[in-house]
Parts: sequence; structure tokens; C-alpha cells
Amino acid sequence: MNQLILTKKGNRMNLFNKIILCLTLVLMTLSLTNLSRADAHSDRLDNIESQVQDALIKIKGMEKKTKDVPTIKVGPGLKIKSGKNEVKFGGRIHFDVGLHDADTLLTCEAASDSAGGGNCVADGTNFRRLRLAMSGKYADGFYYKASVDWGASAKTIDDNEDQTSVDEVYMGYKLGKSTTISLGKQKIPLSFAESTSSNDLPFIERAPAVDIMTDSSIGPKQMSVQLRHWDKTANYLIETALHGGTDLADTDDYDERFGYTGRVVYAPSFSKSQVLHLGAWYDYTDVDRNDVDPEWSYRIGLNVFDEKPLDADVGDDLGDITGMEHYGGEIALLYDNFWAAGEWIWGAMERDGAGKFGANAGDNCSSVETNMGYYELGATINGKRRYTIKKGGWKRPKVKDPVNKGGAGVHEIGYRFNNSSLSTMCNGYDSQGQMHTHTFGYNWQLTNNNRIMFNYILATIDSDGIGELSGYTIGESYNGVTLEDTTTQDIKALGIRFQTNW
Repeated sequence: MNQLILTKKGNRMNLFNKIILCLTLVLMTLSLTNLSRADAHSDRLDNIESQVQDALIKIKGMEKKTKDVPTIKVGPGLKIKSGKNEVKFGGRIHFDVGLHDADTLLTCEAASDSAGGGNCVADGTNFRRLRLAMSGKYADGFYYKASVDWGASAKTIDDNEDQTSVDEVYMGYKLGKSTTISLGKQKIPLSFAESTSSNDLPFIERAPAVDIMTDSSIGPKQMSVQLRHWDKTANYLIETALHGGTDLADTDDYDERFGYTGRVVYAPSFSKSQVLHLGAWYDYTDVDRNDVDPEWSYRIGLNVFDEKPLDADVGDDLGDITGMEHYGGEIALLYDNFWAAGEWIWGAMERDGAGKFGANAGDNCSSVETNMGYYELGATINGKRRYTIKKGGWKRPKVKDPVNKGGAGVHEIGYRFNNSSLSTMCNGYDSQGQMHTHTFGYNWQLTNNNRIMFNYILATIDSDGIGELSGYTIGESYNGVTLEDTTTQDIKALGIRFQTNW
């Protein structure tokens, strides 16, 4: 019996051991299967990672290749870019209309009856500027610009036929992030208004005081080498230039002019749309005594006729000009939608044998001197006029609501007073005229590239300016009006400009 019991217990133990063994084999099999699957999964992950890395390498290679493929942007203008190299094609069209209502002695009827063969304030139309330009940069720092003009800026007093003029042609190199050096025909650094592009001016023309003291004497665009540095954080601009004459200077009988110019601007910025501009500039130009071109002259504020009521042909009238000195002070304020600016400019022409500027002694006019200036103010609606420290001048408002998309564009109103006098330049040189002008402006900026401008100008000219323009002399009469020393005549003018630039 005991043996039978032991035999049964042994059989049960063997069965239990077999079950344990089977379970162990199953678990081992499952473990080996999972390990095999994990290895296969890891292999697949490694394969995917390798494929991704290969794809990234191929993408980087494609990106490197496409960097040299030019990108083209059309409208308005044309811009072609390849890496750090680019070229732009642009231009501007300024089409002007001028209508005048002049007092008796300044009419064309009076001019035709003048014994002196005078001129008149004439109505007309004009392509004030008709420019095509190409500019670009290359080789990580070099840049250039070439611009030609077929508008009135290309015409001279003696030749009003259509012709082409070199407006600007220069090349330059970027010495640093905000430092450049350039060489060629370009604007020399003078005046707040001259530093503002004609595309961005708040009025159709710059103030007569600026044009009288710069355009016909020292600039604004001359053959020059120029160094510029600006800082948008510290808000200052320093620019200097060594300059000659224009590219068309007639130097067959005399040496070309040579001068140096410097301008300093400080413009503390209280916010993006609140800026105070303070600036000053100085120019000295050496002139060959045989050069009879130095003069101070300009129009009333429109450029549809070329005759100038203020016209001091100092070089031609007196001769022996050996040097010219000009300097000016600038102030401007941008406060959100409101803006204001003003300048005063001094000038002197030194004649052979004279001492220092400012002598103004004797009747031989050893130093011929004058000064004049303007102030302007205005406001914008649906936009804000801008300021750039890079040039130290205005930029027109950006249009966020253009008319071609159903918007109202940007509207701008302004007023400018200008005081110009060539009446007391030196002892022994007769007055060459005095003029005050009030200009009321309205600009409708349709888009960022299109603008319509309206200027209403009221100009008052003294007897010397009347005689300069009309040819009448003191004591002569027309239609019951006699020119006397105290006579003044008014010119009312409406100017309209249609402007596009690209």
C-alpha cells in the first residue's frame, strides 16, 4: 500500500515538472520571438533614419544649387536677384501743368510791347522729369546707379529742344553696415530739401530760396567723391564730399571748379513717428576767374517756363569770381500726422583781390553776399509722412488703403512761406530782385507709386524783379501802369503735377 501511494505521488510530480517545462519553453519561445521582432524593428528605424539623412543632404545640395538661380520681381519696375547680387530698373515721370494770373507788367501782352524785348509769366505744360534708371549691387559690397533724363531738367536756358542729360551716374562701395564711399556724378551733401527726393517732396518744387542758392551755383549734382556714415540708433548722419563741376562743364577756356562740402545731422527720435531734425552744412568752391557762370537765380515755384524774376548773373555781370562760400541751417519736426521744416541759407562770392568773406567793403564788390530761407508745415490724413536718417530728409507716406483696391489713398495739405532777396548783395551792384511767395499745397497719393499734386502760389515781386522778367525800366508804362521804384506786382499760379515712379 505504501509503495502504491509513493508511486502515485511520483507520477504527479513528473506531470507537474512536465507542465513547468512546457511553460518555460513557451515563455522562452515568446521571448526569443519578441527579441527577433525588436531587432527587426530597430533595423527598420535605422533604415528610415538613414533615408532621412540622405534626403536632407540632397535637399541641402538642391538649395545650394538654387541660390544661383535668379529671382525676378516685376511691377512696378523690375528687380533681378541672384544671391547677394541684384539689379533694378526704375524711373519716374513728373508731368506738370502751370496756369498763371499775373499783374499787368508781367503779362505776355506787356512783354510783347516792351522796348527791351522782355519775357512774361507764361502758362504751359512740361515733363519736369522723365527719367530711366538702373541700379544694382554685386560682389558683397559694391553698388552703382545710372540715370538719364529727358525732362526739363535736361534742358538749358539757351537750348529748349529735347535732349538727354546724365542725371546721376556713380559707383560705390559699402565700407560697413552704414558707411559708404561713392564716386561719380551725384548729389553733394547740402540742404534738407535737396536731401529729400523729388518723389517725396511735400510741394511740387523745392522752395525758391533753396534752388536759388544751390542749383545755379554749387549743385546739387556734381562730379564728386563722397563719404557717408549714419547711425539709426544714435540718430546722426555725417557726409562729406570733394567735388568738381557738372559732367558737361565747359572747361576749354578755364579750369573746372573744385570744392569741398560737409553736412552734419542729428535727429533725436522719440518714437517711430516723432522726430526732431537738426542739421547744418557748409560748402566752399574754388572758381577760375575766367568762369562767368556763377549766379543766383530761380523761378517762383513752378517749372513750366524758364524765365526767372530773380536772376543775379554775378560772374557775367562782375567777373573775376575766385571762390564761393555757402552754408545753411536746417530744422524739421515730425509729430505723428503733423510735420514742419525750415531752412536759412547764406552765400558769398569772392572776387579777385578780395580779403576774407564778409568784408563787403568799397564799391568794387570784393565780396558779393546774400541770404534767404523758408518754412513749411502740414498734415497728412489716412497716413503719415516719414523721415529717414540715412539721407536726413523726408519720405512720403506709405499708402495702406490704395485707390486701386477701393481705398481713399493718403491726403496731405501744406503751407510754405519763402523769402528770397537779391537786393543788397554789395555796394556798387544793383539789386537783382526780391520776392515773397506763399504756397498752399494739396497732395492725393493714390498708391505707393502714384500721386497727384496741387499747388496754389501767390508771389509778390519788387520793381527790380519786374524789370528783370519783363524788360521794363523805371518810368516805362504799359496799359496805364508805370514801373516805379516802389512798384510791386503779384503772380497767382496754379500748378498741377501727375507723378508716377517705379
